[in-house]
Amino acid sequence: METRQSPAGPARTTLTRTAPVTGLGLGLCLGLGLLGGATAAQASAAAPSARAAAPVPGTVLNGDFAQPTFTGVNTSANPHAWSVGSTSGTGTTGGVWRWNAATGGHPDGLTAAMLRLPGEASYGLKQRLRGVRAGARVTVTYDESPSVSNYCTAAALEQGQTYTVQGEGVPLTDRTTLPTTEKLPSNYWKPAWRTGVTLAFTAGANEPLLTFVSTVAAAQNNNGYCGPLITNVRVTQEPPPVDKTIPTGALPASEAFYGNDRRTAADAVAYCNGAVNRCTFTAEEDPSFSYYAPARVAAETYFNCTRNTLNRIRPVSTANRSYGDLPAAAGLPGSGTGAPSNMAQQYTLGTGLAPAWNTAQERSVTEIVQPAEASWIETQASRRRTEGWFDATTKAADPNYDWRLHTVIDHPSTDLSDRIYQRTGPLTASEKQRCQSDRPNAPTPVGANAPAGAER
Repeated sequence: METRQSPAGPARTTLTRTAPVTGLGLGLCLGLGLLGGATAAQASAAAPSARAAAPVPGTVLNGDFAQPTFTGVNTSANPHAWSVGSTSGTGTTGGVWRWNAATGGHPDGLTAAMLRLPGEASYGLKQRLRGVRAGARVTVTYDESPSVSNYCTAAALEQGQTYTVQGEGVPLTDRTTLPTTEKLPSNYWKPAWRTGVTLAFTAGANEPLLTFVSTVAAAQNNNGYCGPLITNVRVTQEPPPVDKTIPTGALPASEAFYGNDRRTAADAVAYCNGAVNRCTFTAEEDPSFSYYAPARVAAETYFNCTRNTLNRIRPVSTANRSYGDLPAAAGLPGSGTGAPSNMAQQYTLGTGLAPAWNTAQERSVTEIVQPAEASWIETQASRRRTEGWFDATTKAADPNYDWRLHTVIDHPSTDLSDRIYQRTGPLTASEKQRCQSDRPNAPTPVGANAPAGAER
């Protein structure tokens, strides 16, 4: 439900938008430390919750546009953490103006960014919302005002100024500021701030791009020197439920960012793997968990067609591997042999985990089989799924020059023991028939029908 701003009203009006709240069968369990294969996070992983999570604060960097600092009334130096036009670095160097608190007139004394010429590709003001996951319900809140620039004409401001705001994955939203008709003694226009303007959307991607674009007509923007003001940008989100049923073979793809720009995972790996202290790994708490993989049958099923209880020694071979899609240079998942890569050490430092990436074991199990029963062995591997971020350890003054790499790694667990089960059950009809079949034997070539007697 959206409450849209009115085209006219007092200089300080607060608008709000309310977002919708969206056993195993018979058998003997043997407590042996064997590893089994992993195909899906199902056995111990809870299904996704249908209830939406409570809203939590998100991250908007430099949402008050105060950095970098400047002197004087305004500056064309683009604000840190925001990109203008292209998301590669800071993009267009003259895409926005920033007005100081005195001239911008924000009620809380904040610096304001002025959207300039129309055109998202060249002049859109953009930032990725750090930590927001695809599917999250996001609410962006900010303050707006018509321009205070003395380049504006009265006709340009008397109906308010138009712009669009968009969250990645949803259509853009058209907005219009309050009008202003009064000039200050300094010859700048008096602002008309509307605070608490909101945009609610469902994130269509991880770290969705938030974009503001002026749509003031060319006849009224005075070559880009007259445009609406934005400041005090902040965000909350309702994270999506964690899907713990995703199989190990279908993990989400790794994603890399350089500031607001998407880059390849290989680019981020080349940076982070350059030195042990180059990046820091931080696991996300909710989507990281330990679990048991589905049980699977190990080797053959044994049928006891005799009249006696059988005890036998059964060899059990198991193998377990790790999953992840990072380039081989990252060393994640590792081979389990040789010195760990720099990124593998960053993973261990960040999680406290030093997993055996690829394992194989041979064990012998004493199997007990009753008459007319079948016996088989099932193994259930313990697994650990870790989702998190590699971030540049040393932060740049402008976050547009910081690396971030999101990845999911699934490996043998270090905090759960694996399981092995001896399973027994009655023979099926076809198995009983097989047990009752004749003993395989070659026919007697001659004298098969003659009575026993002396040798002739």
